[in-house]
Amino acid sequence: MLHRSKAMRIIAGYSSVELTHAVCRDLNTLPLAILRKRFADGEISISTSEELHGGACLLIHSLSEPVNDSVMTLLLTIDALKRSGAGKITVCLPYLAYTRQNHTASLIVSLMHAAGAHQCITIDPHLPIESAMIPITVLQATQLFADHIKATQGVDNLVIVAPDQGGITRCMHVHEMLGLKSDLVCIDKIRMDDICSVRAIHGDVRGKRCIIVDDIIDTGTTLCSAAEALTGQGAAEVFAYCTHAVLSGMALDRVQHSVIKKLMITDTIVPRQDVLNAPKIEIMSVASLLAKHFQ
Repeated sequence: MLHRSKAMRIIAGYSSVELTHAVCRDLNTLPLAILRKRFADGEISISTSEELHGGACLLIHSLSEPVNDSVMTLLLTIDALKRSGAGKITVCLPYLAYTRQNHTASLIVSLMHAAGAHQCITIDPHLPIESAMIPITVLQATQLFADHIKATQGVDNLVIVAPDQGGITRCMHVHEMLGLKSDLVCIDKIRMDDICSVRAIHGDVRGKRCIIVDDIIDTGTTLCSAAEALTGQGAAEVFAYCTHAVLSGMALDRVQHSVIKKLMITDTIVPRQDVLNAPKIEIMSVASLLAKHFQ
């Protein structure tokens, strides 16, 4: 847990303004304003509204779309905090892009270290971050998911489904938090030419209410095909919980026309208006998860 001193200032990165304000409300504090502008040639300029006099800082900034602009803004914001006299800079990346490629996340963390960051906190990265130059704390949305399932779904006739082998540990956490007696179901998928298809479903789903738990939904192709395969094996209903809602391309249309009854996502990435309007999507905030860690 990050112990927050009274002198620590919380900074809202431009990609996480609403989430930062929600965290600050839980902590009964106000965020420090940063000034961001863009020059005619596209260069970004970041400055702080006050001097920090050696104080500790917590920057909350997701690396969401446009991803590369978000990365550059992150580095410039860290540098601006350092130039304004910050003593220790902790960076919270609710969504850390580039974790789906081997070693690229560690490159982002190395760049953060070079800019002046001292430690990093993130939620549900797709792959482990290896060889990091600064300490990395990984938070999980599993308790948030389990609490929501208990409140809205109950546990009767329920099974948790791992969308692939890599998601088994995450799904086991939710399974254990719910105290389910049913076996965990796992989907065996195969990827060819960047297209995933279901090869087998390990576990009994006939007549069950299935909940797929995953870390990220991008195009929605994998999730929707998994849901289709579950209903093909006799599942009564299919719900999905995903931490990071990238939802690129035709993802919303795929979800809307899929057999998925409800897709629950978090606000690690600021929901677009079309996401907010989507009838099958419900949004949960990670503000309480972060505030609890920062207390």
